[in-house]
Amino acid sequence: MSLLPPSPGALALLGTLGTLWGLTPAVGKLAVAGGIGPVAYALFYAGFAAAILCAVVAAQRAHMPVHPRALGFYVGSGLIGFATPGTLTFVALQHLPAGLLAMVLPAAPLLTFLLAAATGLERATLRRAAGVVLALAGTALALAPGAALPQGGSLFWAAVTVLVPCCYALSNLFAVRFRPAGAPPLALAAGTTTAATLWLIPAAALFGQSRLPGLDAATGLAAGQGLLVASAYLIYFRLLTRQGGVFVSQVGYLIVLTGLFWGWVFFAEVPGSLVLPAAALIFVGLALATRPGGGR
Repeated sequence: MSLLPPSPGALALLGTLGTLWGLTPAVGKLAVAGGIGPVAYALFYAGFAAAILCAVVAAQRAHMPVHPRALGFYVGSGLIGFATPGTLTFVALQHLPAGLLAMVLPAAPLLTFLLAAATGLERATLRRAAGVVLALAGTALALAPGAALPQGGSLFWAAVTVLVPCCYALSNLFAVRFRPAGAPPLALAAGTTTAATLWLIPAAALFGQSRLPGLDAATGLAAGQGLLVASAYLIYFRLLTRQGGVFVSQVGYLIVLTGLFWGWVFFAEVPGSLVLPAAALIFVGLALATRPGGGR
């Protein structure tokens, strides 16, 4: 299928995708601030997302592979790309502003490129390498006190957030290597979220956070977050199929902007003066690293 040029509808969907992904840290922080354990919350929202995506698969009668290679993909992708980064996110949000995480998440495609170049899956060019260096420098600046991290904020927990895009980058490479051929992306998303839910059930028990969803605020937020994640997956795969990966990669700019906005709306987070140069470095780096075309 040939890629379509960006239309107003595609741009609107990209804006919606950036808004949804930028909202995710703020919703998670609201939940863990209310007292629910981070592993329990990750379990709840993964379960809700899996239920929604599986329902869509069933409604569309999409083919969902269940052969050994597909099952292995679900298990690995669910652990690396969903259960682990989701839990790390909600643990870190107990100690950090939501806007800070939004500035770290766009590092995932850049780290993916670094790992792909190191393993021979991507050809490194001077332009893309310079873009990665600039964007990662912006991410490091965002983690410094006086930027998205408030003065006196925990550098340890700021460093922990870097593990989140690292997980997503490893998950991207895992998908390239082990994704079952011919499997619809929607089915893979449903399988991944289902496997993540199964990973998180024993994890919640291990950390003493095993509980059933109830009629409380945390469960409501988890249901809302599950809907956000499922909706984001559906939009993401639609754009990826019709517009291509380069177009979709531009969502990184929107995640930074909307994540900072939602942090201000829900928690009155006001980033320090260093956030502007940090964001500028991230934007320039993303532009260089994701701009199509060969060249040096």
